[in-house]
Amino acid sequence: MAVFTPVYAIWPVLAWPVPGAFFFVAALGWSVFLAVRAAKLIKFAGGVSNETNAYDARISKGMTIVSSIQGALIVTSVVVLALFGQYVWILPVVVLIVGLHFFPMPAIFGRTIDYYLGGFMLIIAGTGFYLASQSGIDWQVTSGVTGFGAALVTSAFGLYIVRAGNTALTRTVNCKLDSCPGRFVRV
Repeated sequence: MAVFTPVYAIWPVLAWPVPGAFFFVAALGWSVFLAVRAAKLIKFAGGVSNETNAYDARISKGMTIVSSIQGALIVTSVVVLALFGQYVWILPVVVLIVGLHFFPMPAIFGRTIDYYLGGFMLIIAGTGFYLASQSGIDWQVTSGVTGFGAALVTSAFGLYIVRAGNTALTRTVNCKLDSCPGRFVRV
């Protein structure tokens, strides 16, 4: 999410230069925070045994399938829309595809947050489609609104991932890393 948030957050700059730039800088700062937290979680998780099992293999297979389909759809859509000069539709279509990719996730990971994230992304995509269909609205506004909403959703998912990672490590890493027997480490 540290990568996707600024990719979406750059679009409001084109629609509203000053407020969009503030939003982009805030999103970039948030992304740096997410990246630093992820690096810390990965570092601390290195001390935890990493035994793979059938559950892990199922998740890996499911994510490979979903990511492959999503990537192929995004690349194909962007290329086709660009070839036909329909640039205004690109970001709403990408957000639609990303929104749809959340719906297989509950079956893969056994969590429900993906339904909410996917639902919000679909609402944002729908808003983008509506704006793109209006002849009096510039493409920058369509992309700005769509990018703003998508950046908020990816930011929320980033927060969820950091919290879930902290919770998982708190449960599994004992205090050997922090020299305090009997306690858990919070990273």
